Amino acid sequence: MKNIFISVLLLNIVSFQVIAETKIYFTTGFTPPVSTFFDSVLKEIDQRLPDISINFEALPAERSLVLSNEGTNDGECCRIPAVVTPTYKNLIPINESFFSARFSAFCKNKATPIKTFSELKPYSVGSVKGWKIAVIQIKKVNPAEVHIVTTPEQLFKMIDKGRLDYGVVGYLSGLKSIANLKLNNIKAIEPPLIEKPLFLMLHKKHKNLIPEFNHVIAKMKKDGSIKKLYVQLLKSIE
Repeated sequence: MKNIFISVLLLNIVSFQVIAETKIYFTTGFTPPVSTFFDSVLKEIDQRLPDISINFEALPAERSLVLSNEGTNDGECCRIPAVVTPTYKNLIPINESFFSARFSAFCKNKATPIKTFSELKPYSVGSVKGWKIAVIQIKKVNPAEVHIVTTPEQLFKMIDKGRLDYGVVGYLSGLKSIANLKLNNIKAIEPPLIEKPLFLMLHKKHKNLIPEFNHVIAKMKKDGSIKKLYVQLLKSIE
């Protein structure tokens, strides 16, 4: 009888080990629609990694980084490692990127297309506070007029009213603002002025999980899952 009890106990322990999951709590400083895309990708990753359970939440940008670096949260989705790691030394990027931040110039349909930040110099140009890469590049060029506003909606209203020649913001955020405001006369200029790959970052206590995330994201890129989710997002915005 004693042997049977021990056997059952061992079986239960083994079964628990098999089904036990590592819970990972990711946060992001991005807002919709970028955070919406991150959420959809992380849900798919969660489905494909049976030993990992992923939760995801959007927080204020600086708070998200601080909590992830402290280890209160488990990771950050998603950042440019070269920008983040000098300050937040406990965050380790995975090797596979599934999203690139695109900073695009937006203008009225009849405006002259521009390809570089330097071409903005003769014009009135705006961006949004918090889009640091765009704001820094604009200030380096020193256009004829510079307006840094607090929301993308403010920026696009100014473009629509002719108070700005160009506005520079994240591509997806720009499209969403145009759709929300029903501004059919404003477009994004292609290609983007800047395109930077972003990477999922894990607190160093979870560095052993990096190969799993690398593998599943590489597979999702190869089988078209990432592209499918991105196209779905674009359609929902349009």
